[in-house]
Amino acid sequence: MLLVTTPAQAARPKAKVKTVVALGFDDGDATHFTAAKILNSHGVRGTFYINSGDLNTKGKLSVGQVRTLARQGHKIGGHTLHHVRLTDLTAIDQRVDICADRAALLKLKIPVTTFAYPFGANNGDSQAAARFCGYNAARTVGGLALGSAPVESTRPALLYSVRTYGSVNHDTTLNDLKKQVTAAERAGGGLLPVVVHKVCVRVCGDYSTTEKLLDEFLTWLDSRKKHGTTVRPLEDVIGGRSRPVPPESAWQEF
Repeated sequence: MLLVTTPAQAARPKAKVKTVVALGFDDGDATHFTAAKILNSHGVRGTFYINSGDLNTKGKLSVGQVRTLARQGHKIGGHTLHHVRLTDLTAIDQRVDICADRAALLKLKIPVTTFAYPFGANNGDSQAAARFCGYNAARTVGGLALGSAPVESTRPALLYSVRTYGSVNHDTTLNDLKKQVTAAERAGGGLLPVVVHKVCVRVCGDYSTTEKLLDEFLTWLDSRKKHGTTVRPLEDVIGGRSRPVPPESAWQEF
């Protein structure tokens, strides 16, 4: 007897999204253009945090490449003009640097709504500056840990200090990344930002990973869809419109 499967029977409901892995690539490194191609091949998008003052310089992305990333659906975020450690600056200088960087990126006609603190270094002045300059959220480095705090809330309690694990570096393994994701899933899901710097054919520095590891991680993440895990830019989780930067005349006012 021939069994006929109806469309309704054949259609399987998609797993409800519970865990969002948000890939962030810091420093506007030239290798990120290839990293984006790897993301594209998996049908996912990330956020590229750019030091606008370093664009078109040796080892960094060009303005044209940043525009291409945006056209491909990736998000562009701020990261200060020249990767300064904000906590070494006065409150006013932090505000000026963050606002000037965002203003320069917005001049490229690209929405820029999230910020990443260089080195993860921030304080109350940094967080206030990120908010003042029009960002909807700012990401640090650290704060999450297996067991104690394995995942950030999809609506972070501290929007200007969004937590992560430490940066992916030269000795981070695929198993390390899998553990972070599965720990987030076991905790009930949430937001899991992942911080990446250079992405090379072979390890090319302490804060680097390989193209192979990135590709393998994305392949494995695709298998986690049935567990309600997906890959999306941080901006898609945070939401909010791209707000204008306050006028330059207000940057040094308190």
